Amino acid sequence: MKEIKIIKSTDEQYPQKLLQIKDYPKKLYIIGNEKLLNKDSIGIVGARECTAYGAKYAYKFAEQISKKEICIISGMAIGIDAAAHYGAFKGKGNTIAVLGSGFNYIYPEENLALFEQIIANNGCVISEYEPSIKADLSKFPNRNRIISGLSIGILVVEAKHRSGSTVTARYAKEQEKSVFCIPSNIDLKTGVGTNRLIQKGAKLVTCANDILIELNISSNKEVIQVEEKYINIYNKLNHIPININLIAKKCNLDIATVTQMLLIMEIKGYVKSLPGNEYVRL
Repeated sequence: MKEIKIIKSTDEQYPQKLLQIKDYPKKLYIIGNEKLLNKDSIGIVGARECTAYGAKYAYKFAEQISKKEICIISGMAIGIDAAAHYGAFKGKGNTIAVLGSGFNYIYPEENLALFEQIIANNGCVISEYEPSIKADLSKFPNRNRIISGLSIGILVVEAKHRSGSTVTARYAKEQEKSVFCIPSNIDLKTGVGTNRLIQKGAKLVTCANDILIELNISSNKEVIQVEEKYINIYNKLNHIPININLIAKKCNLDIATVTQMLLIMEIKGYVKSLPGNEYVRL
């Protein structure tokens, strides 16, 4: 097994999106490309005992989203999770797996090859648990808050009623993230959760572009050339609103300087200001 890195919540490399959720992990154990943790990502989750329909569209959506330079996050379980990770490979994009166990006990064992493939494809596998911690059912809900916390939106493909995937959707809603669902067959147990999420306000999607449009991600993504003097601030932003005080703290700059620079950055089309002195990257 490759070297396990440890990033504490006080370290600069710690994923900024996680700091914005309740009960964020105080440390993360990481194997692979930790830079992905601060990249824009979409979580794709669903049933372990999924249908061929569910696996097909988890794979397809992951492939198409990853082609837009958006990282795919899932839990490396069998079923929908595995299909999402493999779809990211197909789209030649990046993927992150969040474990519900320590690295000495990769779960499920049948996905050990997937674990190795994620690392080999410049992906990242993380856990909040020490390597010696075994997997058990009580840990998976905790894992789900990290999946949603790292994501700018969550796609639920298939889910039973009160399943782990609906827990992830609940975390996403609490974290004010967008929740998307692919409509499912009403005769299936794995369709109950997704269809009820749609009834409760999750956005029904039928193609990956529905998600990209909702999150204001261009289907023909342009690379913005940001001037060097603004790079420090720009790199601290993503598509999740962040308060100017936190931006100043992360950049080690005073509020007056950050305010002036953000004003110019908005004029240049790098960022957008929101109510409450919050900003997002464009």
